[in-house]
Parts: sequence; C-alpha cells; structure tokens
Amino acid sequence: MRIRFFPRFVVALLVSVVCFTTTRSPIVHASFVDLALDSNNISFSQSTLYVGDTVRIYARVRNVGDTDATAYVLFYQGGMVIGQSQPVSLRASGNPDDVFVDFTVPNGTFNIRAVLQGATPQDTNPENDGAITPLYSPVADADRDGVIDDSDNCVNDANADQLDTDGDGKGDACDTDDDGDGVSDANDPAPLDGTVTGIPAPKPVAAAAPVATAPTPSTTTTASTTSSSSSSASSTMSSSSTTSPTAASTAATTVENAVAAITSSTSKLTTSPLARFTSKQVDWRTYEFTLADQPEDGVRFSWDFGDGATSVQPQITHAFSGPGTYTVTLAIVNADGTTLSDAQIFDVSFFHLDNPQVMMLIGALLSALFVFGFAFIKLRRTYDQGTLHQ
Repeated sequence: MRIRFFPRFVVALLVSVVCFTTTRSPIVHASFVDLALDSNNISFSQSTLYVGDTVRIYARVRNVGDTDATAYVLFYQGGMVIGQSQPVSLRASGNPDDVFVDFTVPNGTFNIRAVLQGATPQDTNPENDGAITPLYSPVADADRDGVIDDSDNCVNDANADQLDTDGDGKGDACDTDDDGDGVSDANDPAPLDGTVTGIPAPKPVAAAAPVATAPTPSTTTTASTTSSSSSSASSTMSSSSTTSPTAASTAATTVENAVAAITSSTSKLTTSPLARFTSKQVDWRTYEFTLADQPEDGVRFSWDFGDGATSVQPQITHAFSGPGTYTVTLAIVNADGTTLSDAQIFDVSFFHLDNPQVMMLIGALLSALFVFGFAFIKLRRTYDQGTLHQ
C-alpha cells in the first residue's frame, strides 16, 4: 500500500511545479523604451540650399521599444543650437513623429546634428539617440540666375547671359551706363553705342564784335571876329566832340572786362577733399576726372556725377547737363568689402563764352551799345549845329 502511494505523490508534485513555472513566466519578461534617430531621416524643405535663405529642417523619430514614451529633439549646427527643443510623443512600435525648426543657410559648408534628450521613461538604448548629416555646400547666388556670386557681374540682378557691353566688369542688367560713354542710359539716345552720347559738341568761341568808335568832328576857326555866343558854341561843340568817343570807349572797356571775367576760369588740376581723385576743367561744363591711384586687383570703383550719369572708367571726361551745382562722388569698394568714398562739389556757371546763350547776350549787348553810341553822337551833332546857327 505504501509503495503505490509514493509514486502518485511524486507525480502530483512535479505537475504542480510545472504549472507554477508556466504561469509565472510572463512576469519575468521586462518592458523597454528605445527611441531612434537616423541621419537619413534629417531633411530640408528645399532641395537646393542658397546662402541667406531661411529653410526648414525636419527630423523623424521612431520608437522601436514596447513602451510609449515622450522626449525632446535638439538641432545643432556645429556647437550652436538651432531654434528651441521640439517635443515628440511616440507610441510603442507605432508611427514615427516628425519635428522641425527654421534655419538660415550660412555662407560655407555645414552639417546638421539632431539629438534626443529627456526621454520619459528613460531610453534604454542611447546608442541611436543622435544623428549627424554629411557636409552640405550651399550655393551663393543671390539673384538665382545660375551664376555664383563670385563670378556674377550683377550679384543682385538676374542676368544669366552676363552681358557687359562696355567691358567694365559691371553687367548691363545693373549698369546705368551700358556703353561707358559717360551718359546714363536714361539720357543716352544710343545706350549701347559709346560713340553716340546725345551731348552736343562745344561750339567754338566766337570773336567779339568790334566796337565802333564815333569819328571826331572837325572844327574850323575863322580869322573873322566872332561874338561871345559863337565862342561859347564852339567851346560846347569841342567839348561834345571829345566826350562822345570817351563814353563809347568806356562802354567798350566795360564789355571787355565782363568778357575777361567770364573767361577767367582756368583748367588747372584740382584734387578732391580726400585726395582720391583729381579733376581738370576742359570747358564751361566739361571736366576730366582721374583716379589718384591705380586700383589694385579686386578693388571696384564707380563715379556718380550728380546729374544722373555714372561711370566705372578710371579716367573719364564728363560734360554736365547744363549750368548748376553738382556733387561728384567716387565710391571705392575694396576686396574685403569695405567701402570708401570721396566727393567734390562743382559749380557750372552760366556765364561762360562756351555757353551759346552767353554769346547771344554779349552780341545783343554790343549791338545795343553800338546803336546807343551812334544815336548819341548823331543827336549831339544835331544839337551842336543848331546852337551854332543861332
């Protein structure tokens, strides 16, 4: 009887152990959190990155664990944080979550790093909590014409053809004087032909009209005895005959002095206030401008003559549009981007013999003086003759 009972007891005990082990096994299995970032899942809102553009950086985060979790994503360019941390909430083995920040594309190569931080519950696998992209080389093309800024002759104006009519290094798209003749395109009847400026050539100086001198009337003396009235008349006539030519001579001298004052301007060389350029007057409204120093490689310069005309020639002869006050400015841009300038004020006087209007005025004045002198002498003769006959 005892021999049969023992085997049954052993069997029951074994069955109980097996059942206990089987029912407790799920409790032994532990849960885990595993958030993951991958460099292949970092992207930009634009396929082509241009220097200075504001773009959006995206990162996709996955939860490959078996527990829901939250965390924050930080973006870096080198050691500099981009924007603010972005929160993510991820379901266990569920869909990924996308986050983004706005970013200004720098000038030069760069890469982007994304890092997961502050996971709740704690991430059990930190190996995939960060990702870094390869290096990107952005395009420096401000006007988006397909020509990079370093080779573009109009950085801010699209001109894929790079047309430069006058060969001054400044493309027609941004050059206000395409043919380099010193006349702005707006005032140039042929903006692409440097031989046509639309500025009339200075007229030659006309010789001043001769001033007529009234002849001195002759006087005769008679041996006969004259009355006191005849002597007085003769004295008056003699006085008038010497006074009239003197008045005409004085008027002529006044005109000559005015002409001399008008033409007294010299063509001496003058230097700008900061000695960056020199100028020399050619005629009443035309000057020759020259850079004081020969520009080095990489240095750009431009003239603004204050009347709408510009130029990039190192030496240029410019005719101002007419009488007035003009500020001529020279701007110099060094290779490092620093800008220097120098300016000088020029007064183009109306009173100059090269000015056709002045010549007309002088001619009219001389004509009036001639007529006045002739009329005065004739009137004086008539008066003197009438006095002698009395």
